[in-house]
Amino acid sequence: MRLSPLLARTSPVCVLGCFACTLAQQPAPALDRILTRVEANTEQYKAAVPSFLCDEHITSQEIRDGELKHETTVEALFRVTRSASPAGALEESREIRSVNGKSSSSKKLDMPISFNGGFSAALAKFLSADRRECFDYQADPASPAPPGTEAFTFTAREAAAKQPACVSIQPGTTGKFVIDASTMQVTHIERTVPNPIGKEQAVLGTASVDYAPVTLNGRSFWLPSTVVAFTTETTKTNAFRFTAKYTNYHRFAASSTILPATSDSTRPQ
Repeated sequence: MRLSPLLARTSPVCVLGCFACTLAQQPAPALDRILTRVEANTEQYKAAVPSFLCDEHITSQEIRDGELKHETTVEALFRVTRSASPAGALEESREIRSVNGKSSSSKKLDMPISFNGGFSAALAKFLSADRRECFDYQADPASPAPPGTEAFTFTAREAAAKQPACVSIQPGTTGKFVIDASTMQVTHIERTVPNPIGKEQAVLGTASVDYAPVTLNGRSFWLPSTVVAFTTETTKTNAFRFTAKYTNYHRFAASSTILPATSDSTRPQ
């Protein structure tokens, strides 16, 4: 390793101090191994999950002082497909079936609050190898978690904010995730970010995803069962809450039938 000119002129005491600071930012060995396995599962999901369909039930609400001001319910067919690009990115879309109990084929939803990215980005943004430098991770033994699971927290690292992999991470982001201890699959992840609305800077936005195993084409994948997103209420803004539940997963694939060619001489007269 070659020292930069600035570091080469730095005193040994300062170098040791900087080294100790770096060590303090690294996850403990046990946590490092857990993160490595979780990241591997994230990469496998990104690379292997097929295009699929599922039923989506949305409830979107506006709330003030604990009272419901407005609510929209939506039934939709939710679709996740791989794009034709070389990266094969996952793309989310929905086909609306009904709004507030009435049949609808509208392609535009007017809801108090909406949310997307629970399938395509929730894990990759916070639990992938190329984003590890963006966060400080810690075990969270005090957090209530079901038997057989372990809980952890993450906080955006201010020192890494300008790194290319971290520029899309909003400063002040915090979150937590829960893993199944036997498979290292994420069962729950949530993040909270500052979410200014107009001139009101005190609003926080939280989004969470719960995962459960789903079998597609004979293979098991951990896919969202519930997505929740909400904002805090302030003296100037109402609270908003989005809840979506996903069921009836099935593989999305087109089928075709090839018929034998017939010549004019063999066609019925």
